[in-house]
Order: sequence, then C-alpha cells, then structure tokens
Amino acid sequence: MTPTPRPRVPWRDLVPTVLIPNVLHGCGQGAAIPAIPLAAVALTGSSAVAATVAAMLTVGQLLLALPGGWLVARFGERPAMLAATAVTGIGGLGAYLASSVPVLTVSVLLIGSGAVVFGTARHTWVTSAVPVEVRGRSLSVLAGSTRFGMFVGPFLAAAAFQLTGDARGGFLTVVGSAVLLAIVVAVVRFPEGAGRDDGAAEPTPRVFRTIAERRDVLLTLGLTISVVGMMRSTRRLLVPLVGAAIGLDEVTIALVVGVAAGLDFSLFYLGGVVTDRWGRLAVAVPALVAFGLSHLGLALATDPPAATWWYLSSTLVMALANGWSAGVVATMGSDLADPRAPAPFLGSWRLTTDLGPSLAPFAVAALAGAFSLAAACVALAAVAGVAAVLLPPFVRRYLPRDRR
Repeated sequence: MTPTPRPRVPWRDLVPTVLIPNVLHGCGQGAAIPAIPLAAVALTGSSAVAATVAAMLTVGQLLLALPGGWLVARFGERPAMLAATAVTGIGGLGAYLASSVPVLTVSVLLIGSGAVVFGTARHTWVTSAVPVEVRGRSLSVLAGSTRFGMFVGPFLAAAAFQLTGDARGGFLTVVGSAVLLAIVVAVVRFPEGAGRDDGAAEPTPRVFRTIAERRDVLLTLGLTISVVGMMRSTRRLLVPLVGAAIGLDEVTIALVVGVAAGLDFSLFYLGGVVTDRWGRLAVAVPALVAFGLSHLGLALATDPPAATWWYLSSTLVMALANGWSAGVVATMGSDLADPRAPAPFLGSWRLTTDLGPSLAPFAVAALAGAFSLAAACVALAAVAGVAAVLLPPFVRRYLPRDRR
C-alpha cells in the first residue's frame, strides 16, 4: 500500500493570495502608525488629542470585527477585500486632506475598519484553502508577511514626510498601498465561494447566532489566548517608555527596537512548524511564560548599570516570544471555526482576541499613573502567568487531540 504523501504548504497559492497582499496591507498600516499622531499634533499641538486620535485606529477595528465576519460570509472574500481596501484608501486620502481633528478622526476610523475586514477575509481564505496539517505554518506566514509590511511602512512614511514636507504626507503611503492592493486582489484568482455562507442572507445574520452558540469557547479559550495579543500590545508601549525611564537616548532605543524587530521576524515560520508538528500548546504556553518573565525583567530595570542589561535582555526575550507565537492565535481560531462557513466564527474570534490588545495600553497608563511603570510591568507578568496556567485545560476541552 502506497503511503499517503504528507500535505505541504501550498506556496504557489499563498504567494499571490496571501504574501503579496499582506505585505502591501502591512505597508499601509505601518505607514499610518507614525502618521496619525504626527498629523494630530500638527493640527492641535496636543499630545493628549494625538493619543485619542491614534486610539481610533483600534476602535475602528473593534467596531468592524463582527460586521467584517458577516460581510465575508455574505458576499465572499474578493468583494469583501476590495471593499475593505477601498475604505482604507478613502480613509488615507481623507486623513491626508484633513484640516480639522474631526475629519482626521473619522478618516482614522475608516483605516482601522478597512484593516479588520481585510484581515478577516485573509484569515477565512487560509482556513478554507489550506490543509489542516500545515495550517500553523500557513497562518504564521500570514502573520509574518504582515509584519514585514509593518516594518517597511514607517520607512515609506518617512520618505513621504520628506517629499511633502507635511506631517500628513505619510497617509499618501496608505493610499498608494491601497491602490496597489486593490489591483492585486482584482487580478489574482481565488477559489469560487471561498468564505461564503449561504445562511448569511437570513434575516438574523449568522454571526450573532455564532456568538450565542459558541460563547463558552469565546469567553474561556478566546479571552485566555487574547493575553498573547495583550503582551504584544504592551511590548510596543513599554519598551520605549522603560528605555526612556532608565535614561537611554532616542537613537539607542530605536536601535534596540530595530534589533528586536529583526529577531521577531526571523522566528515566525519556525513557530508555525512547531505548531503543526507538536501542537498549539507547544507554542502558546512557552510564549506566555517568556512574555511574563520579560515583563518582570523590565520591572527590574531600575538601577544602572544593571538596568540596561535587564532592559536589553527583556526586550530581546519579548521579541523572541512575539515571533515564536506569530500565528498561534489565528490557528486556534481556524481550528475552532466551522469548515463549511468559517467567516462568522472568525469575526467573533477576532473581536474576542482583540479585546486584550485594545484595552492593555489603557491599563498600562492607569497602573503607571497610580503606582509606577514597574508596577504595570509586574501586573502584566502576573496576567501572562495566569493565562499560561489556564490555557492548557481550555485547549484540551475545545481542540481535537491532534491539534492541541
């Protein structure tokens, strides 16, 4: 009897449908991150207003997480992606032309809304089209290609700033990326009916039934694994803040962040291989432990010269954990989704797992204001530790044995 060949990652399909679109999408999102606060400060001169406007990017993602799943299920992946790209492009153009804070705020909301619908469509396509045996690697590639774009985007925004001489110039990169992305999506071949749910035309969209039917897994496993995203979110905030607190200059902090980004990007595929071969827990639990220990290390970065070593080592461990766990949250969502119509659940899963990352910066600000930056780091380390303990029983309850 001839042995069944082991499934392989379908690179021929993933390059045009995942890698190229995600790099372009990541470039636009990466360019928006520095452009938003700089444009807000240029309009108002207020850091508080700039922070509020920047938060609208996340608010837009949360608002469209559930409708995004419904849109993909109702209209299919390609139309949803084209609509999301158009919304992102309109948001970028509006932000570039904005002469007031309300216009800039609405434009940033549109950029965030387009991003979440695009992400749900990509996740749905990989879930539907890739064999489950290589799902971890494929979704890690999905995450890694986006991160590469996010890495390149700020440099493109910097070039746009230089060319236009305007803080809003970075939004031209958002517009340009959206135009190129729309062209790619329009010409690339996708399987017919990918991500479509025939039940989505019913009066009550299936996404709401999915939340009701799957609330147990969303409120247990979903919220627990969202801590991985929370650690990623706080990492972006704490690394520069702690570096400044211990007296490092901006150039040194930027260099540390750059080295960490390189480590982060180098590990995403290895994490996917481990996810496929040894299960989701083999990636998620070590990542949570590493995140917890590295946050404790940042809390210990107080007294020089040891502070610098604690800071450097903790930042690098965070980067390794971040890259190692790149696709594990998305992979668990795909494992749990209905293979016949994954989009409604994936929209619900995205909303649940985005709650932690969205609320974490506000928690850090509150803890740092009430106590200290070190106290915020210790609290986050405790959260990561609790999640590492709770995750295995939840995974064993909801995931098949061969995917745990």
